[in-house]
This record gives sequence, structure tokens and C-alpha cells, in this order.
Amino acid sequence: MTVDLRVEPGTQLFLLLGEFTPNPNRRDEIIRAVAVYRQPIGGRVWVRGHTCTGVCPYANAGWCWEGRVSVAAIRANLAGQR
Repeated sequence: MTVDLRVEPGTQLFLLLGEFTPNPNRRDEIIRAVAVYRQPIGGRVWVRGHTCTGVCPYANAGWCWEGRVSVAAIRANLAGQR
């Protein structure tokens, strides 16, 4: 089953603590999406993106962060509620 999430590459997602994992900084974070996979597992989807600013230390990979993000949090961002 897939969810109807169309997140364009470069979209900034403002995510609150607890809405995404891993969260090594243990704080709210802005993630610039590279890819959002639309098959949820437990209300979350896999996202690849950037949390870094400036030069990305993982430029060869194309993203510096990969993890699971709450579908509800992504929808709130897309609806302009964040």
C-alpha cells in the first residue's frame, strides 16, 4: 500500500523531535528532501535528504540523512501548516 505523498526534491520539511528517526541531534530539524518513499510502515515513510548546510560531506551519496518520517508530519508541511 502506498500513500499519496508527492514531495518534490528540494522541499524543506520542518520536523519536530519525535517525528523522525534517527535524530542524532535530538532536536527539531529542517530536512531538504531528496526522495520520499511512499510505502508507509507504522505510519512512517523512508526519506532521504539533507540536514547539512553549505557543502555536503556526503555529496557522492546525494544525501546526508536517511531515516523514517511521520506521514502526518510530511502532510502538515505540504499543507503549509509548518
